[in-house]
Amino acid sequence: MKRVSGKTIFNILLVVAAYAYLIYTFITFENYPALIAHFRHAGWKQFGALAVAAGLIPVNFLCEAIKWKFLLRKLEPMSIREAQRQVYYGFVGAMLTPERLGDYPTRVTRIADKNKWLPAIALGFVGSMGLSTVNMSGGLLSLLFSGLEVGGENKDKVLVVSIALLVFFVGVVLLLPAWARRKETSVKGNIEGEKWWQKMLFIMKDFAAWEFPAVIGISLLRYVVYCAQLLLVLIFCGVNLTMAQYLTIIPIHYLFVTVVPTVPVADAAVRGSVGVLIFGAMTSNTAGVAIAAIVLWVLNTIIPCIIGTLVKPNQAE
Repeated sequence: MKRVSGKTIFNILLVVAAYAYLIYTFITFENYPALIAHFRHAGWKQFGALAVAAGLIPVNFLCEAIKWKFLLRKLEPMSIREAQRQVYYGFVGAMLTPERLGDYPTRVTRIADKNKWLPAIALGFVGSMGLSTVNMSGGLLSLLFSGLEVGGENKDKVLVVSIALLVFFVGVVLLLPAWARRKETSVKGNIEGEKWWQKMLFIMKDFAAWEFPAVIGISLLRYVVYCAQLLLVLIFCGVNLTMAQYLTIIPIHYLFVTVVPTVPVADAAVRGSVGVLIFGAMTSNTAGVAIAAIVLWVLNTIIPCIIGTLVKPNQAE
């Protein structure tokens, strides 16, 4: 009788937990009447916008797969197809953890060599910082160059916090290789006695200066897809703005989504609340904004998670 590995058991439990969470989410969802009513009254133009937004799902995650493949090219070379499989599988773990922290630890379980898991997780978080940097930069630029009174009398505080966070993310990304190389010198190449997070950062010592801008560039492509999806979903939900207003408000929305902490159970609700707060400055259709947040959550979280549960294990397993 073939022995079932611990990795196989983990994969099974992860998929079961993901479906249990999805079932719980759909059972406890309270906005079905508004959602159904909107679908009934939407026109062909609106459904066309929704179809295009849904069609961008594979484009969105192709960008992430390209970044994942680029980050791991020295550690674990892989095809773009395998990178996509790992990205989708990571969503299963992301769904079950606060701030989606389980994404990269879940992805790396598809790598056969366990000694590569920790370095791969470290590289994944570098990629995440790249996307966060783009989110922060886009939102901050919109705040600085728009005249939109986001936050009313607290606008100055919002700008200060945004600038501080931007400096933090950019600083971490740019200084990470230098810190790792300095750490390598201090321990003379032996990090066995170091803490786990120090080992993770130590992995970055061989990153060239040009590689971080490349990561940010790939993240920018995904950010553009994210923005396009939100614009299309807003059109589907009847939130009609001028193109200039869309281009101003969407980056600000993603700025706040980036800095507001969430947990899986409340993810859609939090994003909806942030959307109503931000878009409420330009439209009175707050119900449409809330529905848009739910639809986008289904497109970019629920559907990828379901795809991830269908990813077949490696032949080595």
